[in-house]
Amino acid sequence: MPQISEMAAPAALSGLELIPGLQGNANAGMPLLALGGLPRGNVLQLRRSYAADLAATTDADPGAGKLRWNNAVPASATVLYVSNTAADAADISAAWATLAVGGFVYVQGSADGAHRANWQKWQITSVTAVSGYAKIGVSLQASAGAFADTDTIELTLQQPTPSLGVNRNISNTVASASGVLTLDLSLGDYFKTTLTENITSIVLTNVPAAGTFSLSITQHASAAKTVTFPAIWKKAGGGSFVVSTTLSARDRVIFTTDNAGASYDVDMGKGYA
Repeated sequence: MPQISEMAAPAALSGLELIPGLQGNANAGMPLLALGGLPRGNVLQLRRSYAADLAATTDADPGAGKLRWNNAVPASATVLYVSNTAADAADISAAWATLAVGGFVYVQGSADGAHRANWQKWQITSVTAVSGYAKIGVSLQASAGAFADTDTIELTLQQPTPSLGVNRNISNTVASASGVLTLDLSLGDYFKTTLTENITSIVLTNVPAAGTFSLSITQHASAAKTVTFPAIWKKAGGGSFVVSTTLSARDRVIFTTDNAGASYDVDMGKGYA
């Protein structure tokens, strides 16, 4: 038996490794990416069957059940042309409106085929839906092996890893400018500010589809300032929000959206010591 120091280093996981199913044949497994392996975005389409189209590289509908690359060497492609219809006649066109830049396209040989070890992992740079197919701009992240024309392949579409709470251990200190307090929600979930002027506007940027955030507000130490909260911040039971007027008092506002920032449910705790 070899010693640990003599063993080869393991290769990086692609996310396409199959986790065996409890029942059924080898094709019953789920890819690691669907079970929480990084990246962790939602899977929009899982192992849809297609045929590799290497007979052409032109920007056109590759035909039902086909996937085409814009380069004769698929691993050098920058655009994938994917039919709206998978080989099993399933229509996946609804995914194009949802699929986000930064997401991933996985292409792998069919699970029951001789070329299962051939695969490509692409990151998405653009998504354009046209009649009958989609043009997906891509950047190759990793690959193994090479496909041949008409090979049976499987297509998986995955959203980007959610950016909400990039580092939940960080509280971002922010300051207003000319009465405007800007909170960039791509930085994390927690923010804190000390009032130096009256805040007349709170602007939220990079708002995710859903999330809960915290803003700690410390009153000025010598002259109380006011804060005007956004009209779309709604308080349970109605009413308005008013920050504490006690000098150096600290309030905390918790605000939640589940509609990409169209509205927020807000709670406020006042006068923390």
